[in-house]
Amino acid sequence: MHSSNVAAQLVSHVAGFRDGAWDRLVKRRAELCLLDSLGCFSAGRSLQHYALCANVARQLFGAASDGSRPSPFLMAYLYGQAANALDYDDTLLGHPGAPVIGAVLAAGARGNLPVDRLLRGMAAGYEVHGILAAAATPSRERAAQVRSVGVWDTVAASIGAGIALGLEDGILQRAIGIAVPHSLLPYTAKWYERPVPGMKNNFGWAAAGAVLSIDLALAGQTGITNALDGDAGMWRMAGSDRWEFVRHQGGKPAMLRVAFKPFPVCWHMQEYLKTFSNMLASMPADEQIAGITLAGPQEIEKFCRAEILGSADIAFSLPAAFSLMISRIAPGPAWDSFDDRADALRFRALFRHQRSEDRTLSLRMRSGLDLTATVDTSDSSDPAPWGLNEDGVLEKHRRLADTDLQLAAAALLDANQSGGEAMNRFYAVLECMTAKASNGGRTEA
Repeated sequence: MHSSNVAAQLVSHVAGFRDGAWDRLVKRRAELCLLDSLGCFSAGRSLQHYALCANVARQLFGAASDGSRPSPFLMAYLYGQAANALDYDDTLLGHPGAPVIGAVLAAGARGNLPVDRLLRGMAAGYEVHGILAAAATPSRERAAQVRSVGVWDTVAASIGAGIALGLEDGILQRAIGIAVPHSLLPYTAKWYERPVPGMKNNFGWAAAGAVLSIDLALAGQTGITNALDGDAGMWRMAGSDRWEFVRHQGGKPAMLRVAFKPFPVCWHMQEYLKTFSNMLASMPADEQIAGITLAGPQEIEKFCRAEILGSADIAFSLPAAFSLMISRIAPGPAWDSFDDRADALRFRALFRHQRSEDRTLSLRMRSGLDLTATVDTSDSSDPAPWGLNEDGVLEKHRRLADTDLQLAAAALLDANQSGGEAMNRFYAVLECMTAKASNGGRTEA
């Protein structure tokens, strides 16, 4: 069913995040999304393929004259690129956090917005992302050819930044029409081919495009008229063959459905790795694995290649991920640092794949003992129960985030400290990390 005046309906739907009372669970989830994203941002800054983007962007997009403060456009771009660089950021029909939070933080830093405004913008941006991505989900046949992941992120991040700024409905609707021509092309999953590109997604560009779209809307620029409406709406640009906007307007807020990744790999691999982790923990201390058999459907085969042609391949290789887990390499930036000859990847030789409609993992031990476990399947429309819980997110944040950023974020979210001084400190740390190069996860002086 096609609905008219979609932009107005969409803005009306999320206006409560700008003006209304907070849902306690949604607010807490927004805080966890921020902490998870800040950890992923910190971790991503240490990766070589992020450094390439950052070095070029800093030369082109500009900063303050002394180089200490990035422009909002640069800040949004670099945050979005870094937060997704390790493929460790949150997921819900894509990766809403990197672009939405990137745009919201850039707007917040420029406007010195309090944390409540940041969280409201995030909740609105995630909601828009969740609705549009679900509404334009293609049929199974069409999805085999083209996907819409990433296409809606500039629109969603624009609304997120606009809600954070407290902008009126008319400006937000205008921003949607401007964000559409700033949006990314749909992808064809070409990056599953090896070597996986370092810049397999472009969420930094989506975040920066959102900042630009909001500023253009405020300046009076106009965009595409009724960009989301009818048979020629953006869902066609997104490569979909169906549009079900009305169906996806209600229900559980996107913030409560987003999932936090336990491992820095593609979401479709997470349940296999969680199962493998549990099996490793249950093994007798004196046992050694002699063989690993993974059973799964044809769609899993693309994740079963063992050869590593580039470091980003590891995020799409079950044999490599299993080997790193056996080698006790903690999930994090180190997973992106190994080449094909690394000793930590030697256990790939134990792996084999068996096509089956059932999803199982079987371990054969040198002692002759066999262990088999069933692998769960997550729900793509509500993956939260399969992701990390609150304690897991907090542990991940402590493990990944730069120390100064951890302290600044903790003070920002502490009701007793979240005043002007804590806010200024948070933005100063974030801007410094964005403006300057990374040195092993720490900001250079």
